[in-house]
Amino acid sequence: QPISMWMKNTLIPLDMMFIGDSGAIIKIVERTIPMSHEIITSGGPVKSVLELNGGTASRLGLKAGDRVSLSGVFD
Repeated sequence: QPISMWMKNTLIPLDMMFIGDSGAIIKIVERTIPMSHEIITSGGPVKSVLELNGGTASRLGLKAGDRVSLSGVFD
């Protein structure tokens, strides 16, 4: 299902990886704004969201289409 969230009670910027059923990254939202009420959406159905410290996705070169491997979740 689609996922929406905000940063209302979050004190640091985050990168959010929206991940589909197959484990592929569907969408990345980088460096979200701490304490913001702006709604952040997956843009479509996803299975999960992985949150990393802001700037990590860029530093690691992550992009939509990359796959996340987590035993038992995306098998």
